[in-house]
Amino acid sequence: MESTFRGVFLTCTDAEATAAFYREIAGLGLTTAGSDEYTYYVVDAGGVQLALHSAEAFADYAFPPVAESNLTHLYFRIPDQGEFLERVRHAGAPLIAVDDVVVTVEDPDGRKVMFGTA
Repeated sequence: MESTFRGVFLTCTDAEATAAFYREIAGLGLTTAGSDEYTYYVVDAGGVQLALHSAEAFADYAFPPVAESNLTHLYFRIPDQGEFLERVRHAGAPLIAVDDVVVTVEDPDGRKVMFGTA
């Protein structure tokens, strides 16, 4: 049996704020899913899902998220670094590092998220 990568679930202190970050910075079309009792944010791109869950609601042991122990690395491909940097500056997102290929920003939960042209 072969496994297929399906997605990434991120736990967040404030899932709504994190969803707004990924909508504005990554341009992801996150939508609200779930029920009145449990709501989360999700996007499915080419069969791979990114879901943002409230850490408190998702699992007692996962709250609050601890950036120092977060081993999740997200990488998004971007067509134009200059245009992307302008988007980051306009949004006021924390810019962590920039090199010739990769721009690293911090999401509202302290995750370092990489956006590169390669």
